[in-house]
Amino acid sequence: MKANNIIIVPETHWDREWYLPFQGFRARLVIMMDKLLHILKTDPNYKNFVLDGQTIPLEDYLEVRPEMEEEIKKYVKQGRLSIGPMYVLPDEFLISGESLIRNLMIGHQIGRRFGRVM
Repeated sequence: MKANNIIIVPETHWDREWYLPFQGFRARLVIMMDKLLHILKTDPNYKNFVLDGQTIPLEDYLEVRPEMEEEIKKYVKQGRLSIGPMYVLPDEFLISGESLIRNLMIGHQIGRRFGRVM
C-alpha cells in the first residue's frame, strides 16, 4: 500500500474587527503572537506559520510589544513566519482594482522591512 503524505499548514485567519471592537481582537492577537513566538523559539522542528496573508497584525502586535520586532524579523528572514503580501485582507467585491494594488504595495513595503514577503 502506498503511503499518503499529509501536509499541515499552521496559520491564522485574522479579522482586525468583527464581532468585537479592535482592542478586543488586539488582546487576542497579542496572546496568539506571544504563544507563537515562544513555539518558534523553543521548537526548531516547527517549520512555518502563515500570518493570514497580511502585515497589519505585525503593526498591531508591535504597538503593544515593540521589543519583539527583532525576533519577528529573525523568523521572517528564516522563512519560519510567512507574512504578507497584503497590508490588510480586502473584500475584493467592495473595493476598486487600484485599492487592491495599493494594498499589495503597502503590504510589500512593510513585509520587506521585516525581511521578506510571502
